[in-house]
Amino acid sequence: MYSGAITVKDVWEDWKLYERLVARLMANQLSTEFCVTPNASILGAITGIKRQIDVLIETRHDTDNTRRIIVDAKRRKRKIDVNDVEAFRGMMEDVAATHGYLVCPHGHTPAAEKRAQTAVSIRLLPLGRLEDFDPRTWPRCTRPKCKNGRVFWDGYPEVSLALVAPDGTPTRLAFVHSVGKCDRCKAFHVSCATCRQILCVPEGGYDDIGHQCSCRLPWFWLTSVEEDERGAQSAELHLVMGTGEIRTATRRSISTA
Repeated sequence: MYSGAITVKDVWEDWKLYERLVARLMANQLSTEFCVTPNASILGAITGIKRQIDVLIETRHDTDNTRRIIVDAKRRKRKIDVNDVEAFRGMMEDVAATHGYLVCPHGHTPAAEKRAQTAVSIRLLPLGRLEDFDPRTWPRCTRPKCKNGRVFWDGYPEVSLALVAPDGTPTRLAFVHSVGKCDRCKAFHVSCATCRQILCVPEGGYDDIGHQCSCRLPWFWLTSVEEDERGAQSAELHLVMGTGEIRTATRRSISTA
């Protein structure tokens, strides 16, 4: 558990803790095909305004928003009702989400379940799960302008390197990384399991030559902004190998408004 001194800036509101817990559980349960962004922001296609998304789930390896999933974590003392479902379905339509999860601690009404149908899943997450959950144990965001952000890890890409021993025996070494985003400023971060360095990989321009950790092995990290067929933009973190191979390690939709 966290052992540092607690300051006023470190105090987390209950609703924020609940959102981060939902994001953590979602990331733990999903396949590596998907990436998770807590506290995301998407421009509504219908309303033209930024919509705050508690948890955003998207495909990891390509700019494909046709399978976007959003999660609304409602930490309330009452049950989810039909009005909550109606409002959530409206948000889903605005951000082009194909499915949504309403997560709550106290259940839902029969009318809410009927209105949810197949597009929305309602899940129960008791508040007792918060007792052993402390996001202050997450690494601090290393972006200089970010205050109090914490890094949310959502992927663990592995790089294999072919080597030849002095006796001529071929071998392979595996290097594991953690990739994720700041839960406030959304900056991409990479943690190397070998040298233990945590890199902040900013969204660079055309002159960005990439970022390496202290290992200085033959790969580096680079970001780009991509568009899907409808013009929706995503910030993407890429692993660039010395062989020229490029892998998309994680991504997040961005709002341009």
